[in-house]
Amino acid sequence: MIKVHLSLGVSANGAILPVRLKSAGLRRQQAGFLIPLALFIVVAAATLGVAMGQMVAGSRSSAILMALNAQALFAADVGVQTAMHKLHYGVDTRAASDASCAAMTGDVLTLSGEGMAGCRVTVGCSMLVSDTGDVSLYTVNSQSVCGTGDYETGRRIRAESYMQNR
Repeated sequence: MIKVHLSLGVSANGAILPVRLKSAGLRRQQAGFLIPLALFIVVAAATLGVAMGQMVAGSRSSAILMALNAQALFAADVGVQTAMHKLHYGVDTRAASDASCAAMTGDVLTLSGEGMAGCRVTVGCSMLVSDTGDVSLYTVNSQSVCGTGDYETGRRIRAESYMQNR
């Protein structure tokens, strides 16, 4: 229960003094009222800070992995292009292409240069010959790995080509 006392004062010259409110027990009920509010604000700000920190770290990690994924894709593409070059460039006969395919199984390419350093590419080639023996179907597999540790990613690309006896 709150008790409020109203007192009017009169000065020596007869003027009425302003009204003063006296509260008994009102200050005791209000004591510590802002402490829970301040505690809530501090906890909410700390939670928001931690959440934003994790979002920034997650987006940084995501950006790194996205860049490494692009590098791995291009590195695997380099492997396929290198294998196709070995299979068909300067080769006039199917037998020569068959020999090139057999020779490159398990080749490891060392890539250097800006954007490809730190990537490893393994290239393999397999061959099927038609029943008639005049067509060879080549399947080139290229697998790349870029990055290290938690930031390691890779890609695989498979391409096919054929050569027919002339």
